[in-house]
Amino acid sequence: MEPGSQSAQEGVKRSVLKIAKLDEEIKKASYWVGQIFMVIATILGVFLAAQVGLRQAIIFDDIASKESNYYLRQSLYQEVSDNVDLLRTYNDEFLGRNVPKQTLLANHPKISYYVWETMKFSPLTLETPSHFLSETRAFYDLAEDLIAKREAGILGASFVKKLMIEKLDHIEHVVLPLINANTEKLAGELAEYNVTVESVQREGADADMP
Repeated sequence: MEPGSQSAQEGVKRSVLKIAKLDEEIKKASYWVGQIFMVIATILGVFLAAQVGLRQAIIFDDIASKESNYYLRQSLYQEVSDNVDLLRTYNDEFLGRNVPKQTLLANHPKISYYVWETMKFSPLTLETPSHFLSETRAFYDLAEDLIAKREAGILGASFVKKLMIEKLDHIEHVVLPLINANTEKLAGELAEYNVTVESVQREGADADMP
């Protein structure tokens, strides 16, 4: 074989080997690039899944909080409303009339404090608008004070009746509508999550029906 021909063949072999080596390196590089993209995709998938899970958890907590607050405030509304009705009747029939002390004592009104007392131990109370709490507390404090002073003969019937009517009117026409509007707002926000809540007021009305 001539030297020139042998040199040419060796050159071809070297070229083939270089191409083969380059191809192998490209395959290796492609493999690692693929692995890197797979790792990135896995991390991104886990991140997105965590974000979705966190978002769902936040929504669930928001729904649970709104629903619990709705029923708590509805219960407060109903209890205060019932007490207003009770004290109006008591004021008309006994407190605001010149009846004997024994008659007053014998017909002392049984004001319901179940929801109000329960709220003292509920963390949801801290989420209740403060003016609802202060108005309710002021209502009960004044009612108890007027009843006690009337029973003790410290205040006269007509004066006590006037003060009681003023407070009852304020609670019925100002405070209770505000509480009701607030619970209706919560109901509307829950409806956006397709969560339906029942009205304590409606249940009470239905219970009175024959």
